[in-house]
Amino acid sequence: MILGLGLCSVACGPAGSAVEPRPPARRAVLPIGTNLDGLAYWNPGLAMIDLMKSSSGWLPQTATEYDTGEPVALDRAGWVMRLPGPGSPLRYTSALLNVIHDNPAAEPGARYVVTYAGQGTLDVVGVGGSTTVSRTPGRMVVRASDTGSLYLRLSATDPAGRGDYLRDIQVVREADVALQAAGLTFNPAFLEKVAPFAVLRFMDWMATNVLFDAAGRAIEGDAAIRAAPWLRWADRAVPTDRRWGDGGRGVPVEAMVEIANRTGAEPWFNMPINASDDYVRGFATYVRDHLRPDLAVHVELSNEVWNRMFPQALFAEAKARVRFSPDAKWMRWYGLRGAQVGAIWKTAFGPAGRGRVRMTYNTQFGWKGLEADGLDAPDWQDAAGRPAPTSAGYDDYAITGYYDGTMNDDAAVPVVQGWWTDADGGYGRAIKALADRIDTVNAPFYLYHAEQARKRGLTLVTYESGFGETTPMSQHGDATYTNFLARLQRRPEFHALETRNYRAFQAAGGALYVNFGIISTPSKWGNWSALETVKQATTPRYQALRDWIGRNPPRSDGAAVAYADARIHRGGPAGETIAGTAHGYDILIGGAGDDRFVPGGGAAVRIDGGGGDDVLQLGGQRAAYRFAAADGGVRVTGPAGDMIVTRVAKVRFGDGGVVPLSALAPAAKAGGVSR
Repeated sequence: MILGLGLCSVACGPAGSAVEPRPPARRAVLPIGTNLDGLAYWNPGLAMIDLMKSSSGWLPQTATEYDTGEPVALDRAGWVMRLPGPGSPLRYTSALLNVIHDNPAAEPGARYVVTYAGQGTLDVVGVGGSTTVSRTPGRMVVRASDTGSLYLRLSATDPAGRGDYLRDIQVVREADVALQAAGLTFNPAFLEKVAPFAVLRFMDWMATNVLFDAAGRAIEGDAAIRAAPWLRWADRAVPTDRRWGDGGRGVPVEAMVEIANRTGAEPWFNMPINASDDYVRGFATYVRDHLRPDLAVHVELSNEVWNRMFPQALFAEAKARVRFSPDAKWMRWYGLRGAQVGAIWKTAFGPAGRGRVRMTYNTQFGWKGLEADGLDAPDWQDAAGRPAPTSAGYDDYAITGYYDGTMNDDAAVPVVQGWWTDADGGYGRAIKALADRIDTVNAPFYLYHAEQARKRGLTLVTYESGFGETTPMSQHGDATYTNFLARLQRRPEFHALETRNYRAFQAAGGALYVNFGIISTPSKWGNWSALETVKQATTPRYQALRDWIGRNPPRSDGAAVAYADARIHRGGPAGETIAGTAHGYDILIGGAGDDRFVPGGGAAVRIDGGGGDDVLQLGGQRAAYRFAAADGGVRVTGPAGDMIVTRVAKVRFGDGGVVPLSALAPAAKAGGVSR
């Protein structure tokens, strides 16, 4: 399905020459997507089933020092290969991991299953009630602290010196072990929160605002950034990396495609600024081969390359000076390279994928004229090989849609503090200031950018949007201002504010509105996300998003459609009929009773009978299906889709025939196909 289509206030860039915009045709439908907040042990989204993927770096410790700051010997995936031995100049004797810490979504006293490979000594740190419940080789059941925090300490590894160091640690909530075994990567509660959105943008998940070298190390320093090497496809983040979040190389494409497939959301990928053609081609090929065929793809080169606070701007400037001239503007190179990246993606998808890939150009909301530097240079060629502006290589023109700028400057502090003496604590005047900002600043700029997009044959979208206030720097030492902004965004009036902003963008002809954060904790650095923890049922901001989505379903070929989710189901104690979806990617787990599974179709379905005398119901005759041992169970391929089936006793075909599953794939392990 195709939608058909900054992190900055308007003061971030200089104003360019004025262009008198004309009112565009109002879009009948405005779909809404969202960015996904970065992974970290403190992030209350708890996106991953395996908490190791969002854990901290290894902290080298002694009995008296929390972090010695010394280097830890890690393999490419991030596992500790050795600890200092006798005679080493290094002082630390163990390495600590913050698995989950200071996290408002953490469940007090939760039980986790910790599994690992290799030889060594791994223990839970016994603070605040944390303890080891049971232990067998390669597996522990542990209890988190009374506040939900959990820490692991590695005190020995590879004791025999044979390279069998302790590795592949996974930390999974006990209740989710069966889901993980069935192939689910994501916390079901997190999936539920993001499933309604039409698009998921992976800027933070891909660690886009960091430049990495081939080994996955962050590149620092202006000179090193300007000379950063091109990344190959082999240098990408991979599923076996120890962590995917803060401090890591990012979430691998395999996981991002999985969440798109399971939620039915179109993925928005941010290619690294130093991605080589080989990297881009490999990434695009994987997505082409594994993404649901009913989903389009949004592609962007890096993020906010215009923003000179980010290293990608320096890299682009260095490349522009080499490619064009010593005084060439960095955005000119960005425009050309982004068009090249889009061409590689579209070539990878080929004629059969025509129209599925939408290449996005990113410009600054308040900097009129900046868009011309990257879109109007005659550096591109059309399909016939004739010179063309680089805008010909793009489909979408992206800006931010933040409503802010009234309370985040030091100069505004006395004004805002004056509001606090009002009977309502100042919230009424703050809400009015934000509403006025939408009407007098956002709406005119939306019209300006709509005209710029129209002139170039592009579609106007936002790449980040929402409430964008931060605490002024002068107030960072006093939580009063931060708390005011946090309480402000919880006010019921925010439902109307959000909706006012959507309508202003829709009236300008916007085709896709992408919210910035979905789940994070408010702080002095901002109130970026619609929810504060994954446990919240809703908030005014989140409910506004949900309500608008309900009134503005995505459209394809003029017909309203709902992007269908895969089904994630865990059965109860009584037997039941468990049906799948037509799109596939379902995970269907039975309970203790006698269950009947009815797959709907599609690919990558996992069915686990659990307990009981379970039946797999397949339409058609036996001859229409193929059965083979796979992944500890049976792969079933045929008219009902492609699925892996475990712990199911019998198969009933459409003609009434019933056959033991073990008889259909005799090479499979008996324990994997029967109760």
